[in-house]
Amino acid sequence: MERPAPHGVLPEAIAPAVDLRPEPAKRAKPAGPQKARPVKLLATDTVEDAAVCVFSSALDHFEGNAPVFLADEPAESVHQMRVALRRLRAAIGTFRHALSGPALAAARDRAKTLASTLGQARNWDVFLDMLAEGPGETLKDEASYEALLAAIETRRAKAYRAARAAVEGPEARAFLADFREAIAKRDWTAQPDVREEGSAKDFAAAALTKLRKRVVKKAKGLAELTPEERHQVRIALKKARYGAEFFESLFPHVEDAEEFSAALAKLQDGLGDYNDMETANTLLDEVDAEGDGVLRASGFVRGWFAHAAQAGAAHAKKSEKRLRKLEPFWE
Repeated sequence: MERPAPHGVLPEAIAPAVDLRPEPAKRAKPAGPQKARPVKLLATDTVEDAAVCVFSSALDHFEGNAPVFLADEPAESVHQMRVALRRLRAAIGTFRHALSGPALAAARDRAKTLASTLGQARNWDVFLDMLAEGPGETLKDEASYEALLAAIETRRAKAYRAARAAVEGPEARAFLADFREAIAKRDWTAQPDVREEGSAKDFAAAALTKLRKRVVKKAKGLAELTPEERHQVRIALKKARYGAEFFESLFPHVEDAEEFSAALAKLQDGLGDYNDMETANTLLDEVDAEGDGVLRASGFVRGWFAHAAQAGAAHAKKSEKRLRKLEPFWE
């Protein structure tokens, strides 16, 4: 059974959906940063129907935050746009065995490029938050800390200029317009069984099982993994959580699905702290090039983060146990 196209998918909606220029002053100010809205799938949906809804949801999420960013540049809007692009890439990857083609490959690559630019701005925001919540209070009267903050703010401002240029630039507008059109036309090659009525549910169950197995496998011995290996676990957690959020409406146990996603999010956040510390050290390498004025504060911050990372080993062991106990809500 054919279902109506989701909001923003019809060709005539393409032009206004991708106009990311700041709204004229006479118009109402854009709403604040927006999180992704729940994806609503039907029991009768084909795999293609589900893909249309999931892909469109990710684009809606990005486009809902772009005007907010261009109007005021709040840090949360950068985060939400980046999450939207990650969700889109995860979605394309989740459907890759059922749907393929140049339009999907191009969208995934363009989303990665745009997300990388936004990621630079986001990294400096996270770093500043980490300083404020951790060593900043101890260092607040240090001249070298003031120099460190000034150097960080200079680089943050540069990253935000690059992010603005990317979001309002022609490449982003073309990416959004092209993929909206591809979704409307279903411009991909589909495996024969993915057009069967009701096939989305079986596809979702198989995809979620695969995503869960991948996370459990990668997380084995979590406390002893290298920073890069932990980062890979975090990526696998994100993909599993996004998959659960994409497909949860197809299954009856909504509360179980929400608990599953929440548990993955908590585990992901815990690993995110490790990743943020590794990223912070990379950013400090860049800032240290400023010269001797920042080195005292920089060295203190590195030591603070190193101590915090060591304290997280017990947390990693508990996280692995919780992950293995998570019950699939789709079975």
